[in-house]
Amino acid sequence: MSALKLEKRGSGLLLEYNKVRLAFDIGLSSVTTLLSHAHTDHTKNLFAAKHLIATAETLDTLFARNEGTALRASTIEYDQTIFLDDVRVTALNAGHVLGSAMFLLEFDDGLEVLYTGDYNVVDSVVHRAAKARHADVLITEATYGSPEWVFPERDQVHKMILEAARTELDRGRIPLFRAYSLGKAQEAIAVLQSGGFEVLSGNRIIDDISKVYTKHGTLLNYTPLESTRGLSMLERECVIVSSSPGHTFAGLERTLGEERAHDIRNMTSTFALSGWALRELNNSGFPLSAHADFPGLMAFTGAVKPRIVYCFTGNARRFCSELAKVGMSAVPLE
Repeated sequence: MSALKLEKRGSGLLLEYNKVRLAFDIGLSSVTTLLSHAHTDHTKNLFAAKHLIATAETLDTLFARNEGTALRASTIEYDQTIFLDDVRVTALNAGHVLGSAMFLLEFDDGLEVLYTGDYNVVDSVVHRAAKARHADVLITEATYGSPEWVFPERDQVHKMILEAARTELDRGRIPLFRAYSLGKAQEAIAVLQSGGFEVLSGNRIIDDISKVYTKHGTLLNYTPLESTRGLSMLERECVIVSSSPGHTFAGLERTLGEERAHDIRNMTSTFALSGWALRELNNSGFPLSAHADFPGLMAFTGAVKPRIVYCFTGNARRFCSELAKVGMSAVPLE
């Protein structure tokens, strides 16, 4: 394991071990890239990659955003193992967004390395939870890798969202839930439709990505806001899910005119759906996260039983110090 080298490269990592060179979540010249998922902070410079390997769902999402046309890419399924020179690569469900994958690397000398990308250890209504697998080396995100980040039970967060929607509608207002176009928006739509609400999608990108969810088995019931039916729904009870309220209202202004769009904006109450909303619970948002919280990160890492942990993202250094308290060797990648 002394020959293992990990280097932070922009949004991703470069791994070197013996003769093997692999990139994670970044395109590097003459190197094969393993792409964990299609969030844009993990898809930098992909066209430079010698070859790209990702799930079909991830590649379909890139195509939906017009980002996959010229990529040299092939697909891998969950629990499928492929061979890349001197390493066996197995894709595992990461539970983060549609198609998100962790990668287990098994080298000829017996070394096992698990790269998580971003992951979530609880089920949502549209994603299955990630499950830990043993590895000698764990390379893990640490987005919420500090003890104060403890999320409520997911069912409770869903209940908060539904209650907020009902409260705002009863006040004669339009609830708008701001959520990432990939993953969070689809979960919000599914939760709201389960509560019997009519849902409008406020961005075309949400529509395009939701079609990918439907293609891969998750049926979502919503109406595009700028469609004829969507515009008519604004006159009765409805809920909006948008990844960019500014773009949503700009679209309404183009369609309905400045005065009517201004009236709708003034009738709208906006709530953020993000793990960071834990700081302002029930005020301006709700902590619906696609990441593991601190207890989830600790439990997952303990279940992997690694000899050493490498951590990346914002709370990497803090998470390493917390792992050290329980006797784990951990190194931040900065």
